[in-house]
Formats: sequence, C-alpha cells, structure tokens
Amino acid sequence: MNHDPTETRMRELSWRRELTGAEQAELRAWLAAHPEAAAQWQEDAALNSLLEQLPNAPVPSNFTARVTQDIYRETARAEREATHTHPWWQRVLLPRLAFAAVLLGAGLFVYQRNVTTQQARVADGLKIVSGTVSGTEGLLSVEILRDFDSIAQLGPRVQPDMELLSLMQ
Repeated sequence: MNHDPTETRMRELSWRRELTGAEQAELRAWLAAHPEAAAQWQEDAALNSLLEQLPNAPVPSNFTARVTQDIYRETARAEREATHTHPWWQRVLLPRLAFAAVLLGAGLFVYQRNVTTQQARVADGLKIVSGTVSGTEGLLSVEILRDFDSIAQLGPRVQPDMELLSLMQ
C-alpha cells in the first residue's frame, strides 16, 4: 500500500489527466527522493497511455435510466430487508417455545388419559366390592372388612388356612 500522500495524489491525477508542468516537476523531485518507486511509476505511466489509446465503449441510449432503475431497485430491496427482519427471539426462541408447548400439551393429554383410566378401574373395583355390579350380591361382607386391619398386619407370608376357608364356603 502507498502511504505517501504525494505519490497517491500524483497517481490519481495521472489516471484522470496528463500532469501539468508543475506537477511533473514535483513528480520528478519525488522520484529522485524515492528511486525504488521509479520502475513501478514507469509501468503505471505506460499502462495509462495504453488505456488512453483505447476507444470509448459505446453506451446504450437508456444507460442512465437503467442505472437509475437499478439504484431504486437496490434501495427498495434494502428497505424491504430492513423492515422484514425479525428480532432474534422471534427467529430462535419462538419456534423452540412452540415446540415445548406442543410437547407439554401432549404430555398433559397422556397424563389426563392415564388418570381417567385409573379412576375408571378404581370405580369398577369399588362397584365389585360394594356389590352394585348388575344387581349381584356383594362378594365381601361387612364383617370381613371390619377385621381388615388385623388381616393386613398378618402380611403376605401367612399361608391361607384351607380348612377355615372350606368352612366359610
């Protein structure tokens, strides 16, 4: 990169037009102080003279209108993009929250269905115990339920007394 302002100014002037006598004298003085840039300057001068010899490119008659139209189109596109951009929480957080809400809703639906099924089973069991199933007599008498605590304390290790069971029937 060129960091010398004199060199930069002289290059830009030589690209636009021929240098005046004073500018050429200033350039020669600068090149005398910086001989390492002389070769590069010679190449640039040769390139500039070749470019000046090229004929001007034909420009269509509607060139200005087309350029203006492209500028308006680019400006409108930039405005549309600026107005249609969504904040990060709408692009990132909102879809995740919606997905979590769907999962939560499905989980609650399954849980409610499970609870309802369990309640129906308990109700059926209570109907059987209370003897209200299709008019049949209860399977357990109130006297057996009165001694339920003492029976529950016996635990599952106690073998049923078959003789007692046969007498109860």
